[in-house]
Amino acid sequence: MKKIIALTLGLSAALSAQAHMLWLERGTDSQTHAFFGEYSDQLKDTQDSALKSFNTATAIQDKQKLKAKVEHDHLSYATKGTADVQLSNELIYGESLLTYHAKAGRQNLKAESELDIVPTQINSNTFTVFYQGKPASGVELTVFSPQYWEKKYTTNQQGQVKVETPWKGQYVIEISKEADKAGKLNQQAYKKQYLVTSLSFIH
Repeated sequence: MKKIIALTLGLSAALSAQAHMLWLERGTDSQTHAFFGEYSDQLKDTQDSALKSFNTATAIQDKQKLKAKVEHDHLSYATKGTADVQLSNELIYGESLLTYHAKAGRQNLKAESELDIVPTQINSNTFTVFYQGKPASGVELTVFSPQYWEKKYTTNQQGQVKVETPWKGQYVIEISKEADKAGKLNQQAYKKQYLVTSLSFIH
């Protein structure tokens, strides 16, 4: 992944906007846990660093909004059942808008964010990448296995890709995109946008 911009968020740790990602894990306690960091190395930010900036992010499950329970190295959400969960957050750093979106599950067949990963059928291993509501061809994805093995894929002309899942356990798919987009967030102006989206599921 390209390290495009340093993300400090006013904290001591210097991060990379595209090296870091937001991802969700479904716990055995019916909770959904949100982490921010580098998934392949299992480096998880804490309340002493950038995770603090996600504390007010609201998760959504079955159209229900869920507030976070703040933990040292993650956020916990009181989800129920097997319905998909999603979480989004936006941050300003310098002149850039950093947009993070994370989902858990393969039941929702509609794109919910500007950059999204959607299964073609419920629980399918074939996914369509959407950007601004349209299938996006030539987009590179990184897939992480339960052993944190990673493999690159590229979407076809229909914006689709079939992911291999040879092992049992959790898989995480990540995509990112840079956009020339200007605007304001909370009265702060930005000139570029970096989008990072993840989808986790159990096979």
